[in-house]
Amino acid sequence: MDYKQLLLVAFLVESLIQTIKPLYDRKKGFSFDSILAMAVGIGFCFVIKANLFQVVDLHLDVGNKMASEIVEIVLTGIIASRGSNLVHDMFKFVQNSALPAGSGAFG
Repeated sequence: MDYKQLLLVAFLVESLIQTIKPLYDRKKGFSFDSILAMAVGIGFCFVIKANLFQVVDLHLDVGNKMASEIVEIVLTGIIASRGSNLVHDMFKFVQNSALPAGSGAFG
């Protein structure tokens, strides 16, 4: 497994946790916004056949090639459903890691 594949797996795990956590709240019930974002992300990835697993040459084996591709596209859609929040988190991480230690900058 090379660094791109490891990065995708880490990205996927973080995205799954941050996407699934807010789907249901005991007090408020289901979050329509979160469910809609996930459905749009997955649907859009199916329409454009977006598959991050192909990009990093990492393929799941869930029985047959078509089923594996469907699972890969669904997982890509879940990552995509994080949308601008995920991009914001990535930029914030890069920005903070580029700052010298103790600079006191806020972002």
